[in-house]
Amino acid sequence: MKMKLTMERKKSLSSSVLKPAPPKASPRLRRLLVKSLLSRVYERIKAPLLTLVRSGSPEQYYAVLSHLHLLVMRAPYVFSSVYKHFYCQYNEPSYVKRLKLEMLTAVANESNSYEIVTELCEYAANVDIPIARESIRAVGKIALQQYDVNAIVDRLLQFLEMEKDYVTAEALVLVKDLLRKYPQWSHDCIAVVGNISSKNLQESKAKAALIWMLGEYSQDMQDAPYVLESLVENWDEEHSAENLSCEDKKRLLSQLIQLSAVSIMAFLTLVGPLMFSFMSFYWILDNFILLFIQFFLD
Repeated sequence: MKMKLTMERKKSLSSSVLKPAPPKASPRLRRLLVKSLLSRVYERIKAPLLTLVRSGSPEQYYAVLSHLHLLVMRAPYVFSSVYKHFYCQYNEPSYVKRLKLEMLTAVANESNSYEIVTELCEYAANVDIPIARESIRAVGKIALQQYDVNAIVDRLLQFLEMEKDYVTAEALVLVKDLLRKYPQWSHDCIAVVGNISSKNLQESKAKAALIWMLGEYSQDMQDAPYVLESLVENWDEEHSAENLSCEDKKRLLSQLIQLSAVSIMAFLTLVGPLMFSFMSFYWILDNFILLFIQFFLD
């Protein structure tokens, strides 16, 4: 039946019937057109949504903010110029602040990253500890996106000097992540990290980050053997309290091996100033053997 209708249409002399169909747009062109259309739609609804956020009941406020959060995650470039609307207020509930922190992280770019990081650093002193942790992590995420790394590293190092355990723990983890991506910042970071006492670290992830940095940059930290020594001396206490995870034990063992190798090379080659004394070298080997035996006996 379809073939019969097609043959009848082909016999027609009408140009509208015989004109070939236009070529289909390429998939890439279609995606660009859809993205352009969505951007125009987002621009038109952006102002009304921002107006609704500033007014209405708490229920309406959270509903509109949730819609804004979805749009920001899909098209952060549309909302990068209105980032100040996502600043947290002191009297807002935690679930609202958490949404705003995610939105601030998403809209950060080269032009507004400094202002956003400055605002996020204020939240690090928040009495709400989970929000303070989230704000520090947000600063690290922005730094890993290569936005104003110089200023952000300075802020993270200031966190390490704050006398709050959870702030120091989160900052240590972020400094470790930054050094993995930007090893050129090791000199500035290690100078501050070397002043941190391992006895003041209560969280497993913070200890793991410190152990990793002690092993990777032991040449720049003359006190590295003594810091690892304190971790080994507290082995029984940590092991009994089960505060040191299996992964942390493996990292500690690995860094002791690496630090021992560095010490041996320093003594054998005698190139440059000796970074480790004979006593520290002896302690490293002694503690390494002790830790190795305890690790496999467990």
